[in-house]
Amino acid sequence: MSPSKRILIVEDEPNVRLVFRAALSLDAYILVTAEDGETAQRFQKQAPADLILLDLNMPCMGGMEFLRRLRESGDDVPVVIVSAHDSTPNVVQAMRLGAIDFLSKPPTPESLRKVVAEVLARAAVKPAKVEPVPSATPEDDLMVQAKQALNHREFSRAETLLGSARRRPDLAAEACYLIGILHELRDEKDAAFRAYQASLQANPKFEPARLHLMKYFNDRLM
Repeated sequence: MSPSKRILIVEDEPNVRLVFRAALSLDAYILVTAEDGETAQRFQKQAPADLILLDLNMPCMGGMEFLRRLRESGDDVPVVIVSAHDSTPNVVQAMRLGAIDFLSKPPTPESLRKVVAEVLARAAVKPAKVEPVPSATPEDDLMVQAKQALNHREFSRAETLLGSARRRPDLAAEACYLIGILHELRDEKDAAFRAYQASLQANPKFEPARLHLMKYFNDRLM
């Protein structure tokens, strides 16, 4: 039997930490909680987690500062941003630091367990050492490799993989959305806008792309 995965929950609200623990206790995880970034930083140095669930708005050291310090130390642990106060600039900044998975607060227990399981499974897959041949790459593997590249901030490789993924109907909405974020990282606003439009054309109910388009229009009106 493989050893249990260690999950660090970084959240300043005690009730939210309790909800997260209750939801994830149904699975065989080792759960550790921290109320701010400083405590989380200390815990991560003492016993590294396999996954971090990270709130953005906390006292002392906020989530984004904790994530920045984490990456500067060379720690590429997968991070899922969980925040009720998230905004488009935070998404772009978080991806720049290798965090591409997000949950809006309060997540349902089912959505929390699903994202945790997916991110841990993706982290367990050995990254490809060479560029995959898109026509020979299974759909699931293609997105896994693209997200691995984003987690490791290999943006050129991620863009190549996402360009292949967007041609596949089941992957197009998410792939176009992530391509849009990559354009925002380069301050290519018009290209990002077109990518978010393509995402909604592929799936009109894809909420992340809709929110980014709303932010785009709000910025244009200001």
